[in-house]
Amino acid sequence: MTAWVLHTELSLDEVNLHLAALEVAGLLGIAEQSGRASVYLPRRRDDLPLEGRWEQLADRDWNEAWRSGIEPVTVGAVRIVPPWLHAADDAGAPAVTLVIEPAQAFGTGHHETTTGCLAALQQLDLHGQRVLDVGTGTGVLALAAARLGAGEVVAVDTDPIAVATAIGNAERNSVHLDVRQGSIEAAGAGSFDLVVANLDTATLVRLAPAVPARLHEAGVLIAAGVSLERQGEAVTALQGAGLAVTVRPGREWTVLVGRCPGAAMPSESTRHP
Repeated sequence: MTAWVLHTELSLDEVNLHLAALEVAGLLGIAEQSGRASVYLPRRRDDLPLEGRWEQLADRDWNEAWRSGIEPVTVGAVRIVPPWLHAADDAGAPAVTLVIEPAQAFGTGHHETTTGCLAALQQLDLHGQRVLDVGTGTGVLALAAARLGAGEVVAVDTDPIAVATAIGNAERNSVHLDVRQGSIEAAGAGSFDLVVANLDTATLVRLAPAVPARLHEAGVLIAAGVSLERQGEAVTALQGAGLAVTVRPGREWTVLVGRCPGAAMPSESTRHP
């Protein structure tokens, strides 16, 4: 059995815009080196919405080739490394190191939406806070919140593979997470100091009306997974749910910070008109 790799001239963020089509094609993994993403598939597909150079790999080689393209990611005081680089990455590591096993779940730390959320988390005082991570994927944001001082972290995802991956990563990092299968309603009763939702725009818009009820009076929402082109759609939905929203645009994606009216808004952010 062989595998194929499509070497593109695109960044990981640009390739991830076509993630749905890649998953239909049987996506095995994506790696980025020097700003260029390589896509691993079980067979060559010339109908993909991507261009690049195809290379056929022997089955024994493709997994190692994919792994060699996964590099550590550092965002502020948080560093994310795959298990096979952990030992070599210990020296001089930042205050928080998370060992994340890349799998069939979103969140290895390489995507701009994840790094944006990690940066936003570090601008809050999470000590003793109750945190909900909606659409946890690999659990990276939930784990970061816990390691940054959160007192309780509930992580939910509708995908059973993501749930299993998040549980495995929590065990790997010796961090306690309350991981549950389901959407925001799976978090159970009670409200949270922080809700993190790194989702696609359609899902965020659909869940927006349910968010305020899950926030304490001074609670904060960190939302991502929204492209710059669809920023207005997501902001309108969150404002319609009763949240005041600030926008932190990145290169291709936006992080939205929502708070209940009257709560202090971050002064360094730009309010959406």
